[in-house]
Amino acid sequence: MGPDILSLIPAIAPGTLVAITAFVLAGIFMQRARTAAMLVMIAGLLTLLQNGWIIFNQTVLLEWMFDDVISSDTYSLIATAAYNLFYLVISALLLFAAFAGRQSLNAPRSTAPQVEPRPEGNLPAHRGGLVLTFGLLGVLLFAPLGIVAWILGNKDLHAMGSGNMDPSGEGMTTAGKVLGIIATVLMVVGLLVAMAVISIIAANFRGF
Repeated sequence: MGPDILSLIPAIAPGTLVAITAFVLAGIFMQRARTAAMLVMIAGLLTLLQNGWIIFNQTVLLEWMFDDVISSDTYSLIATAAYNLFYLVISALLLFAAFAGRQSLNAPRSTAPQVEPRPEGNLPAHRGGLVLTFGLLGVLLFAPLGIVAWILGNKDLHAMGSGNMDPSGEGMTTAGKVLGIIATVLMVVGLLVAMAVISIIAANFRGF
């Protein structure tokens, strides 16, 4: 008998979190970098499809091998080919997204270069990169860092809106704040589930 679906959650959870992160970032940067955002969104969809493949592999393909429907060599060939295909396509999409829309430094320009206006006055530098890093780490590794990203992002966005911080990092700061909110919500849900499980176990233990 194949594994229970719940037992597969640890295997598909990382890919699901990566896909959620991809969708959030793609939505935030869609207006500023449409091509890159679309590539990241496709990579997120493929990551979810990869999760579906993991479930199919564990619940169906392995059963076929155990029931001698397919040989172990055939199973290894299919599983390895599918894994490598997902890995290569997703990696290629993310690499293309990193360089999408960038122009070569040596490419001729049809119009005179425009100087990006700098913020008036001596404004403090934004912390968009830091907030985004905390948000990503909160979603992927350590959920409490999401709280830090949420607080810093909210504070910095307020400062940018009032003209007290360099507004050029608004996109990254917003992305980091949203990821921080997601990490915080996931942490709260996880704590509630853990408390419920502990309560059930304690109740069963007292029943003996």
